[in-house]
Amino acid sequence: MIHLIYLVPGVDNFSAEDVGQELEDALVKRLNDSDLVEANLQFSVFSLRILSREIRKNTSYTFPYISITIVLLVTFTVASCMTADWLTSKPIEAFMGVISSGLAIIAAAGLMSYCGVPYISQVTVMPFLALAIGVDDAYVMLGAWQETDRDDPPEKRLSATLREAGSAITVTSFTDVLSFTIGVFSTTPSSSIFCKYVAAAILFDYAFQITFFAGIMVLGGRREQSGKHALYIWRSLEAKQLRKVRRTGYVGPTQQFFGVTYAPFLTSAPVRGLAIALYVIYLSASLYGCSLLRPNLTPSELLVDDSPVKHYLELAETKIWSEGLIGRVYVSAAPDFGADKEALERFWRFVEDLENTPYSMGRNSTQLWLQEFQTYWQYFSDDQSQFYTALKGFLRVAFNSHWNDNLQWAPKPDDPQKSYVNKFYFTTGFQVKDWNARTKLLIEWRNITKSYPEYQALVFDENNFFSDQVLQLPSSTLNSVGIAFITMAAICVLFIGNIQVIGWVMFCMLSMDFGVLGIMALTGAELGPTTVVNILMSTGLSIDFVSHMGYSIYRAEHSDPDERIRHALGSIGWPIMQGGLSTLLAVISMLLVKSEVVRLFAQTVILVVVIGMFHGLVLLPVVMRTFTFSSAAPPPKKRNHHVMHSVDSRAPLAIDDILSADR
Repeated sequence: MIHLIYLVPGVDNFSAEDVGQELEDALVKRLNDSDLVEANLQFSVFSLRILSREIRKNTSYTFPYISITIVLLVTFTVASCMTADWLTSKPIEAFMGVISSGLAIIAAAGLMSYCGVPYISQVTVMPFLALAIGVDDAYVMLGAWQETDRDDPPEKRLSATLREAGSAITVTSFTDVLSFTIGVFSTTPSSSIFCKYVAAAILFDYAFQITFFAGIMVLGGRREQSGKHALYIWRSLEAKQLRKVRRTGYVGPTQQFFGVTYAPFLTSAPVRGLAIALYVIYLSASLYGCSLLRPNLTPSELLVDDSPVKHYLELAETKIWSEGLIGRVYVSAAPDFGADKEALERFWRFVEDLENTPYSMGRNSTQLWLQEFQTYWQYFSDDQSQFYTALKGFLRVAFNSHWNDNLQWAPKPDDPQKSYVNKFYFTTGFQVKDWNARTKLLIEWRNITKSYPEYQALVFDENNFFSDQVLQLPSSTLNSVGIAFITMAAICVLFIGNIQVIGWVMFCMLSMDFGVLGIMALTGAELGPTTVVNILMSTGLSIDFVSHMGYSIYRAEHSDPDERIRHALGSIGWPIMQGGLSTLLAVISMLLVKSEVVRLFAQTVILVVVIGMFHGLVLLPVVMRTFTFSSAAPPPKKRNHHVMHSVDSRAPLAIDDILSADR
């Protein structure tokens, strides 16, 4: 194996970037010539420009699968919104719920393009995520509609629907938007851009849900009121079937299962005990996994599986780096070596410190003009004041002239008639085995240059920016998640007027974040930019499962705790299940994409859904039934929708209580 490194300067009026682009294109073209291919030689050309181009392939590899996602989502959404009759079934409304999410995606992409936000490969997964979130809101709206009185006119049914579901999707939409808005301020550019796109998509989806989709529901209500077929809307249903489905109190099959069958089973003492025991095991494994999480960034993970650059990066990590690489040391404020010998001696101590790190290759790897010049100088003069005069003579020698490219001359500050070297650079070798070692080496370099501030020195390696991101990941991730948690708690306080419900909802959200992080770490994931995006995404998605259930329990008008759980599961259990299953269908096709970063995203979403449904449909009802409610608890006040009710002692005034009152 031969590893060649080219440092490409600018030529005439052409910048180094332009020359580098031409050189790369010429190299790739030459290496693909038939004579080299027939010689059975393998070549890899690498630069940051090539790496960026290869990363963008994730987009073209992922987009074809969005058609599969749309087909799966439409099929499931329509099928899951069918009931036992053709009057209350909502196939057209369900389809329009998917269309509403699609409009939000288009609007978000258009806004970001108008604002000049660049499109990067990570944004490719945004439509999958936005579709899942948008369709989830449609399920909640349709579920609330089915709970309304079928004898009421459509306009009144919409009012009741928005009173129940409007607040719920407002909570989840605002928390999702805030979660990703916080990610906008991430120090990692790719994470920031991704979060901008997703936050905009969720915001547009919310706007379309309460306007466009609400109008679709009213049209569906008028069709239902007139007794028309749910699919063949021009056909009227038989009078016998209409009388059956219009009976007040008719319970659909999903409500029957979650409210009548599942809820009593879940609230029984043995099942609650088993659920809590399983949760203790889950939490222990999650916390252990979190302790294993380490920051790391491996560019090869950002590439598609068949990228030629991936082969080079694997060779670099396993062989090239351990053999030795070159670091360039730029001295921006060189001392006056002609003034005294102490300046020269101190500078040599600086060089020795760089040569003696745990990752350095020593003095023999250093290429510094001072080394050869001092050998030359000792034969001509011992007068320190003649240092730069001798240096000019040294550089005029043909085989020393190449050092001129490393030096910059300037007039002396105290004697402008004379010149000295005010800036220069040199190189030194180092050996590392992986990206974590590179990050530790960067810290070593910066600590050394900090010890010699008068030189304003910088040790440069083209991959330093990767290490910089690794250094910032732990703190930026904790800050983002912490701020997201606090803002979500604030929103829950505004919309859920019971401090105990809020506490358990936030506890479950924190538990889900720990679970996602811990299980990802146990499966070998490391803390990189992709993981940070996944963490922010899981923080936003996870709140949906528990906030819907918590809000429904809070709104339940029963004194008996088992009845409150039964009512909540009966009304929101199936929409939560629909949302989870539709999210799985939205990302399942991404597991087929030949890209590790895309597959990791899909795996994270699947993990969030599984953990989220466990917390929303099992853990939250169990802990609230076990630790919050008691049979002696007073019933919540009956909500009177005709007059404004006063604040009772059980909870602070919630915005929902105000919005739900007729003015």
